[in-house]
Amino acid sequence: MFVDEVGLTAVQPRSSVTSAVPAVEPDENAVLEERPQAYQALYAHWERTQWSTLELDFDTDKRSFDALNEGEQRGLLWIFAHRFHAEFNVARLLAPFLLAAPEYEIQLLLATQVADEHRHLQAVLRIYEEVFGVEGGIEAVRALADRNLDPVAETLYGRLEHYVNRLSAGLDEDEFLAAVVAYHLLAEGVIARTAHNLAAGQYERLAFPGLAEGQSLVAATRHIGIGVTYTRRRLEQDPRQAHEVIGAVIDDFGQLAAALLATANQELATLVRSGYGVEPAAFHAEAIRLMRLRLRSVGFLAD
Repeated sequence: MFVDEVGLTAVQPRSSVTSAVPAVEPDENAVLEERPQAYQALYAHWERTQWSTLELDFDTDKRSFDALNEGEQRGLLWIFAHRFHAEFNVARLLAPFLLAAPEYEIQLLLATQVADEHRHLQAVLRIYEEVFGVEGGIEAVRALADRNLDPVAETLYGRLEHYVNRLSAGLDEDEFLAAVVAYHLLAEGVIARTAHNLAAGQYERLAFPGLAEGQSLVAATRHIGIGVTYTRRRLEQDPRQAHEVIGAVIDDFGQLAAALLATANQELATLVRSGYGVEPAAFHAEAIRLMRLRLRSVGFLAD
């Protein structure tokens, strides 16, 4: 199993999972991402933290982008190809989650997430137009993003879509759990969060204050919290079955990640360095660190 290959120790499925709160109090974002919450608390956080894409100021970012050399510009456009496809695909893929949600409280949280993802997409479209100078609306942006889509991202999006599409076959809670693990914990909580963490340093280094502010506003903290809360509750309700479902998804993505790291090293190393400022191996290492964190948070791994 992948969890064994990377040195992870899974909680035995026969053991009950509890939601005990650690003694140390982390900040609010860490609490949302790392501890199961009441569904009402996750909804209340959404109500309290509304923001507008129209308030972001990209004037300095435009000047900074124009001052970059060709390689640096290409790296930034490559990062935002990922951002566009992530927001565009997720806004589309969340509809099956809504239909398959096993209870109203989860459906409500997913409905707020649909609104979030469309707001994120609007922010990305503003960046393409006002910072990168792309005219022609979403179709022009999509065409440019498609030209910058790499085989690693394309494979990951395809695998995520595989899990989400299985939801339309019927209301099966195990399929819903598998899709939540694939999307909320791995896609949002590991892959997107790795990109977020590494890109933030690049925005500061290259003087992009608007991108940095937007990055902080579109952080998927609450979305990760939805996945952590639902997954942990499933482990509490049926430890053996939930453990089997989660383990299968982790193994699937883990084997895929090993193959994609080899592809990134061979084909994308220059883009990863120019876009994120690190080698592909460092991106992979951060992803593994975050995966351990997410799986400990839901009670799948021993502390």
